[in-house]
Amino acid sequence: MKTKINLFIITFLVGLNCWGQVSNNNLQSTLEVNQVLQCKWNAYDGIPYSQVPSANLGSTSFELLENSKIAFLCNSTSEIIVINTIDGKKTNKFPVIFAPRDFVYDDGLFYVLSEKQVIVYDKNGKEKNKFPFPDKYLGTERITRFNNSTYLLLPSGNCLKIEVNGNSITPIEYSGWITLSGKYIKTQLKGENAYSITAVLIKGKINKKEFLSENKIAGVYVVGSTKNRIVLDVQTYISENPIRVERKIVSIEITNTGLGNIIAEIKIPDVYYVLSNKEFSLLTNGILYNMITSPEGVYVYSLKEIKKTIKKNINGYPKSLIDKNYHFNNNLLKVED
Repeated sequence: MKTKINLFIITFLVGLNCWGQVSNNNLQSTLEVNQVLQCKWNAYDGIPYSQVPSANLGSTSFELLENSKIAFLCNSTSEIIVINTIDGKKTNKFPVIFAPRDFVYDDGLFYVLSEKQVIVYDKNGKEKNKFPFPDKYLGTERITRFNNSTYLLLPSGNCLKIEVNGNSITPIEYSGWITLSGKYIKTQLKGENAYSITAVLIKGKINKKEFLSENKIAGVYVVGSTKNRIVLDVQTYISENPIRVERKIVSIEITNTGLGNIIAEIKIPDVYYVLSNKEFSLLTNGILYNMITSPEGVYVYSLKEIKKTIKKNINGYPKSLIDKNYHFNNNLLKVED
């Protein structure tokens, strides 16, 4: 029987920050962008790409590994491919369950999310374990690990713990998405031009704060958190008919008293050659990695927060990507009746 734990109600009045309207005009920092890797589609050391009716398949998720390697989960071939960022060469690949959705790497093991279960593989692709979850959560497309436990990141904004120390457990649902720093974070739209963050930070202390947006908000999604930052994917409408959105990575400071202000943000290129479930990975050291799929192949960039006063010339995304607008719907395979 599923137990639901609402962490936000337990101590809601303890440490609750006042809701504030925040201006983003005076950002303290910026995000410097550097290319880490480029892999061409369907090349010997690249990522397989294919088209099927109503979908373009390729790299749906990625993970940073040790020793300068990046692993890609490919739903085009249902396999994990590991590439060395130093020379761009493929070092390993192995098949996984059909139609994988997301994966996470933890302590030498790959945890792969499929429709009904999470399957664990070692570095050689040998299946080590599997953890089924209730049919109620079949639409889940994200997964994470924290403190030797596996969590499903639910579309509702909650998360579901399904495994601890290699053993399946009766699923426990928590309010908010768990991040690598152990914080539970949940976002909520507050009218057309505002959103709020509710976060469990230290020892169950709950903080809540509202932020304003110049444009109408299409969605706000949790990317991750560190000891002193919360990172969000904020999407706002450029046009509602046809639908076009602008995406920004927003970095919010965590202070000694709770949630602070937005201190850095950057626009993400509007290029999506395939539909990817995990495009961002925030490490505990504060460096954010962004996977972009373009007609040429898969790119991975690192984004590092720096003070604006430190450098005059700060690297951004390549102009070729900034100027290119490409959505996977533009390249769907047409099937004649």
